[in-house]
Amino acid sequence: MSDTVAFSMPDLLNWLDTLKINNEHRYRFAKSSDDSIFCSCFALFILDLLKETDKFTETEKQSWITYIQSFQNEEFGYFEPEQYYHRDKERNCYQLTCFCLSALGILGAEPKVPLQFIRQWKTSEDVKKYLYERGCHEGKPGSGNKAMFLAIFLIYEYERTKEKHLLEKIDAWFEFHNEKQNRNGFWGKEIKSHYLHGLQNGFHQLIIYFYRKKEVPKLHRIIDIALMSQDRRGFFAPTPGGEACHDYDAIHILAMANRITDYRRNDIQTSMRKALDAILSTCNGDGGFCRSKSKLTTLPDFFKYVPTYLSNRSLYLWYYRARVSLGTVLKRKNEIYNGWIQKSILWNDSNLWDTWFRTLALAEIAQTINDPILQDFQNVNFHKIPGLGYFPQ
Repeated sequence: MSDTVAFSMPDLLNWLDTLKINNEHRYRFAKSSDDSIFCSCFALFILDLLKETDKFTETEKQSWITYIQSFQNEEFGYFEPEQYYHRDKERNCYQLTCFCLSALGILGAEPKVPLQFIRQWKTSEDVKKYLYERGCHEGKPGSGNKAMFLAIFLIYEYERTKEKHLLEKIDAWFEFHNEKQNRNGFWGKEIKSHYLHGLQNGFHQLIIYFYRKKEVPKLHRIIDIALMSQDRRGFFAPTPGGEACHDYDAIHILAMANRITDYRRNDIQTSMRKALDAILSTCNGDGGFCRSKSKLTTLPDFFKYVPTYLSNRSLYLWYYRARVSLGTVLKRKNEIYNGWIQKSILWNDSNLWDTWFRTLALAEIAQTINDPILQDFQNVNFHKIPGLGYFPQ
């Protein structure tokens, strides 16, 4: 691809260093943006993935631990950002709590106090009620995240305490999802929940299945949809040029499927080779990765990518890709507002989130296929606790 920049691990680390503020734990989200505790977690995740945390001194580790622990609410046990920027405060708070648990796990530490807030789910029925109320059975946007958060909290506390009632609640979580799965293996009855939206939203629940080594009902169909969703350039997003979340979601599902079933293994590996080129094309000259380099701000931009919308034989995916892309143009959504920081950034700006997810995708592809380009990603650190960044080694 003409816009592909040769990836360099030293360049990536140098770029990351330029985001550091005059505090060893604080990082800007992108060069022209502000910072938050979310940014600190993402920076730490990138450093850990590339094994830079292995070089931390005990003093550096303890300093990071103290900083992250300072965001924990000592009465309830969840972690709170300095300021809420996301309109859904519950999602913002629970997401940060999951990130902080992962960050502390990297550093060999735990929260200062137990996760007292999980006492709100007193019974297995309370677990199912929460999932219903958040629309997890309907594939409501964001519901996959909330289902994942709940499972992470229950699993984290169960692995820490071995209390039987927590295991019963975890089992109830799986019962709910097994009962509500749609014919393509995701959650929700609307047609969008059977394809790209279902794949992206349902990825969060599938992470929990993979972590607990639970049989995934309809796994073959999930693989079919993931492979079908890849466009001619190798991306899995509805918009041209990819999106780090959509691309990583599909790559993680396929990389895990490659480990647990022989079904369409050759197709999966072919898909991973195509995805490799696509992911590398999102690397910028500064060493970081962006959401997308494909400009989508005017109607001529929209029509330029018609071949991308028609990347497979699914009429619905043609329609879905075109609709989402046209909506992006009409709403002038060429800026990213993510709820982690106050300022927006452009799609082609190198930033912490896309760099973490892009490098994470490359690391999982490296566990799936052999390619000399992936040499730097053969030996990396994955998270050990459930959630984003987990991959069995």
